[in-house]
Amino acid sequence: MRTMIRRVRNILLSLISKVSPDPYLVAELWRKQGVKIGTGTCVYRDVVLSDTNGLIQIGNNCVLTGCAVIAHDASTNKMLGLKYGEPSPSQIVTIEDDCFIGYHAIILMGVKIGKGSIVGAGSVVTRDVPSDSVVSGNPAKVICTVAELVEKRIQLIKSHPEIFPAGIEKLTAL
Repeated sequence: MRTMIRRVRNILLSLISKVSPDPYLVAELWRKQGVKIGTGTCVYRDVVLSDTNGLIQIGNNCVLTGCAVIAHDASTNKMLGLKYGEPSPSQIVTIEDDCFIGYHAIILMGVKIGKGSIVGAGSVVTRDVPSDSVVSGNPAKVICTVAELVEKRIQLIKSHPEIFPAGIEKLTAL
């Protein structure tokens, strides 16, 4: 009976998380379902966390946008002789503090995203990402450091201030 109540509770929490526009509330709803998520982390409502028994660990001050984090691999279940409902092979997925995961990115089982890294939109991450790195592509590869990307954006904003709605004055803080 307890298992059934827990299952219904998690389904209701999941449904609420799909309609909430507040990414901090969505993160809290995932926490209530047992996902380990640090403080100050935003999880947007279209994020998929395929967590198997607490195997997804997300640090503090991260942003997850429309991505999928998958801690299992059911693709070989039939070949492994597993029946529907039996546990698939699973590994921990770790997203360390201060990371940004772009829209439609996919993080696969066993991957660790290093502190302060950025995963570009649409990337498929199959291997660990070093700290302070920017990765992109399928499969994702390191394309630069976060510092290099920030410098590129500063140069772009200086040459085209119209693309920066916050105003070029904001750059003086950097």
